[in-house]
Amino acid sequence: MLLPALMISQGVYAEAFEECPAKAFLTQGSVPKTYGVNLVTGDYTVIANDMGVNAAVNGIGFNPVDQYAYGWSYEHKRPARIHSDMSVEPLDVDDISPGQGFYVGDMHPSNNNYYVYRSGASYGLYRIDVNPESAGYLQMTKIIDGVSLSMAVADMAISPVDGMAYALNRNGSLYQFDLESGASQILTETGEKGGYGASYFDLDGNFYASRNNDGAVFKIAIGNGDFSMQKFAYGPSSSINDGWRCAIAPLSDENETNIDFGDAPASYGTSLAENGARHGLEADPDLFLGTVVDGESDASGFPLSDDENSDIDDDDGVQFATSLVAGRNAIAVVEASKPGFLNGWIDLDRNGTFDSDEQVSYNDYLSPGKQKLYMFMPDDLVEGESWARFRISSTPNVGPTGGVADGEVEDYPVQLVEESTTVTYYPYSTGWTTLAFEDNWPYEGDYDMNDLVVHMRSAIHKKNAGVTKVDLKAEVSAVGAAYHNGFAIRLPGVKRAQVDADNIELEINGTKVTDFSPLENDRDEAIVIVTYNLWDYVSSGELCNYYRTEPGCGSDIQMSFSASIPMHNPVAAELNGLLDPFLFATPGAWHGGHFVTAPGRGYEIHLKNQEPTEAFDRSLFTQAGEDASVPDEGLYYQTKNGLPWALEIGTRWNHPIEYHDVNHAYPLFARFAESNGQLNSYWYNPDQSDPELIFRN
Repeated sequence: MLLPALMISQGVYAEAFEECPAKAFLTQGSVPKTYGVNLVTGDYTVIANDMGVNAAVNGIGFNPVDQYAYGWSYEHKRPARIHSDMSVEPLDVDDISPGQGFYVGDMHPSNNNYYVYRSGASYGLYRIDVNPESAGYLQMTKIIDGVSLSMAVADMAISPVDGMAYALNRNGSLYQFDLESGASQILTETGEKGGYGASYFDLDGNFYASRNNDGAVFKIAIGNGDFSMQKFAYGPSSSINDGWRCAIAPLSDENETNIDFGDAPASYGTSLAENGARHGLEADPDLFLGTVVDGESDASGFPLSDDENSDIDDDDGVQFATSLVAGRNAIAVVEASKPGFLNGWIDLDRNGTFDSDEQVSYNDYLSPGKQKLYMFMPDDLVEGESWARFRISSTPNVGPTGGVADGEVEDYPVQLVEESTTVTYYPYSTGWTTLAFEDNWPYEGDYDMNDLVVHMRSAIHKKNAGVTKVDLKAEVSAVGAAYHNGFAIRLPGVKRAQVDADNIELEINGTKVTDFSPLENDRDEAIVIVTYNLWDYVSSGELCNYYRTEPGCGSDIQMSFSASIPMHNPVAAELNGLLDPFLFATPGAWHGGHFVTAPGRGYEIHLKNQEPTEAFDRSLFTQAGEDASVPDEGLYYQTKNGLPWALEIGTRWNHPIEYHDVNHAYPLFARFAESNGQLNSYWYNPDQSDPELIFRN
C-alpha cells in the first residue's frame, strides 16, 4: 500500500497523454520545469513552469503502453508517474534503499518496465515494473551493480528497434548495454566531448543526444548500424536536465508545416532524412531573408522545390549583382527582415556538396533592410551550373546542414564562370518564363493553351563575343493534350557542326539521358531534342485524363529537365535568351483525323512568326483550318486575327483549366494578340483572369 505521506486523493492528477507525441521533452532545474523540444530544429517552448514538486525529477522516460511518463522524484526519493499536465505522482515501489537517487533512466518502449541507473557500489541498473496487471507490479529489481556496470553518463535512451539501452559519456564514448544482463560495450569513440544530459530515440532507431554546454543536438543512426555522430540541430544550452520522448513516434509530424527547408538537390543536405538545412518558424516568425518565408513538413528539393509548386516564392532574399567569375569579387545584395547572422556557401568545385572551404559568408551580422555581400571567387573554381545556400538565424556559427530554431534557408542555382566569360540570363538568374502551346494547329481546337505548358530559364555563356555554351532549365507544368507530342529547342544561327555533341548533358528529373543523342542527327541546324514523347515522363493521375489541367489532377510538377550545350569554339551567333522552343508530334503517333497519316517529326508548332525548322513538312501549310501563315511574308502560326498557337509569358503563368478557352480565362488576351502586343500587355496577370477558369496547384 502507499505510504501515508504519499497518499493521493482520487482525481487529483490529470489523465495520461492522449497520444504518443512526436515532440520531445526536456525537464530542467532543481525545481523542475519542462520544455517541449522540436528535435528537428532545436526550438523549445515551456510546457510546464511547475511540476508540483520542489526538487528535481530526472531519469524520465515515456511509456507508449499506458501513455504516461515515468521518472525519479528527488522530493519523494522514489519513482513517480508523470501525467499529461506534468504533475508528479510518487509510486509506492518496494525495495528502495533510503536516500537513493537516480538521474539516469528511461522507459522501455514496449514491456512496461522503467529502468534507472547510477554508477557506484550502492547503486547499479534497476528494473521497475509499472504494469498493474503484473505480479511484480512496482517492484524494483537490481539487474547489475554499479561497479560491474560503471559508466559516467548523465542520461540513457532505450531503442525501439533492438530494446538495448544507449548512453554517451563526457568523452563521447557511446555505450550499449543489455537491460536483461547488464552486459555492456563501447561501440565507438565519437570524438565529441561534453556532458550529454538528454538522450532520445525515434521510431527508426536513431539516437539523439543534447550536449549541455552548447545545446548542440547530435544524431547517431544506430538503427542503420552507423555509429558516426552527426550534428543535427542547434538547441538550448542547459545544466540540470533530462530528455525524454515517445520512442515509437516518428521524429516529426508530417501535418506540421512550421519549418523552412532548402530547395537544392539532395546531395547538398536538403530533406530531413539527409539532415538538411532547416529553420523553425515559431520561435521568431519575423526573422527571414527577403520579404517572406513559408514552411513545409519536409523539403521538396530540386527539381520539385516548394517554390515551384506554390504561389509563394520565398527565395527572394539574395540577389546576385555580378556574375560569379573566377579570380574576382562577386557582389550579392542581401535583404534581412531583422538583425541576424548570415552564413553562406557556394559549391565552387561542383562536387554536389557544400564543403567547409566553400563558405562565402561567415557570421556576417545583418541589419534590417538591404546590404551588399562581397564574395571572392577563387581562381580554381569549376565552370558550370552549381548551387549556393544562405542561412540567417539569431544563432551564429550554423553549418550548411542541420536544424536551428529560427530564421530561414534560401538555396539558389548559380553559374560559375571562368575569367573573361560573361553570362546572360533569361529572363533572369532565378526567374522563369512560360511557354504554352495549343496542339490542334492548323485548327484552333478548344484553344485552352494548356496542351503543353513549360516554365524555362536560360543562361548564355560568351567569351570573346562568341557563344561558348547554352544552359537551360525547365519544368513541364501541364500536358493537356490527348495527342502525343515531343519538345525541342533550336539554337537560331548555330550550326549542328558547331556544337560539341559528345559533351552535351541532358538530364530529366535529375537522370542523365543516354538512350538517344539530344542533338538531332542529320540536320544542318542545331536542334536539341528533350523528349520525343512527353507522356513518358508525366501521368494524369487517378480518374484524370490529363496532367495538371483538371482540378486535383497532378498538383505537383513531375517533370523537369536541364541541358548544358557546349560549343567546339566560340560561335558568332546573336542568341536571345528564349532561343526557339517548339512542340512536335511524336513519330508514329496519331495526331487527329485531319491527318491521313501520322505527321510525326514533320509537324511543329512554334511561337508566332517563328519560322519552323528544316525538319518541318512545309506541305502542312496547305492544310485546311484557321491557320493564316504566309511564309513569303514571314508570317507563321497565327490566325487571320493574329491569334497564335504558342505563347511566351515572361513569368510563371497560371494556365487555363481543361476545355476553357484562354480568351475566357484571360479576357484581355485577344486584344493583346490582335494588336501585336501593343494593347493590354499585362493580360496574363492573375488579377486580369477569371479565377474559376485557372488551374491552381
